[in-house]
Amino acid sequence: MRGDRVYGQALVTEVPAPELHEQLAALSARLEARARELDARKDSRAVFTHAYALMTAQIATELPTDPSFDPGWTVSLAEAFAARYLAALDAYDRSEGVPPAWDAVFRAIGDRRTSVIEDLVFAMTAHIVRDLPHALLDVGLRDSTGRPHIHDFQAVNDVLGHEIQPIVDATSKAYGRFVRFLDRLGKPYDRIITNYGIRLSRGVAWYNAMRLENPDESADAAASIEKSPKVVVDELLNPPVWSLRIALRFVRWLLGFFRKWPEAGPWSRTVS
Repeated sequence: MRGDRVYGQALVTEVPAPELHEQLAALSARLEARARELDARKDSRAVFTHAYALMTAQIATELPTDPSFDPGWTVSLAEAFAARYLAALDAYDRSEGVPPAWDAVFRAIGDRRTSVIEDLVFAMTAHIVRDLPHALLDVGLRDSTGRPHIHDFQAVNDVLGHEIQPIVDATSKAYGRFVRFLDRLGKPYDRIITNYGIRLSRGVAWYNAMRLENPDESADAAASIEKSPKVVVDELLNPPVWSLRIALRFVRWLLGFFRKWPEAGPWSRTVS
């Protein structure tokens, strides 16, 4: 039994190794600090950055201790994965070299036409769909004996799968308690911020990493994962049914009045 969880304070118990805890806690703290900076500027990119820090802290909390699990590879992947997101943030701030997938997401968020949930969904989609396959290749899909790291990857999927809803709820509440209202208009976000959605999207990311690794597939795979987040943004901001499109635009306008910016971030919130 895990009991209550304090998201965002890197509360870590039963970690596989001290080094794992220290490195993931440091990464969570780095993301937390970046989120606070974005909050201070009322920059909507803070929403996903907050949630990302919570996810990283939770991974450290719940990773298994069995001998077949490779914590070193898991930490390396977490750091390589986060580095790509932080690099995209920096590049966008400097107006240089932003990957097209991230450019589409940051522009949509920056236009302030999005809700808190959309800020979270768009960035999470780009990070998993676009960044994760590349990060997997950064650290390697196999160990020195040729054994695939799929067991280690699945362990993280299990953690994120059963923790994603509490993290989404905590993040949503931190930026406006009414933002979940959007999620009831046609349920357009199930593809990414549910247990099933995050497992499926991460599974596809592993498959796309294998495609990137294959010289015959790499160019097509790279183009596909770069394009997919923009397609998701366009579909959710401009659904083909005009009545839903108008309803969503009205709700986004309405929810803008309830958007809040946490002065200290949602780090002290306890979620059962």
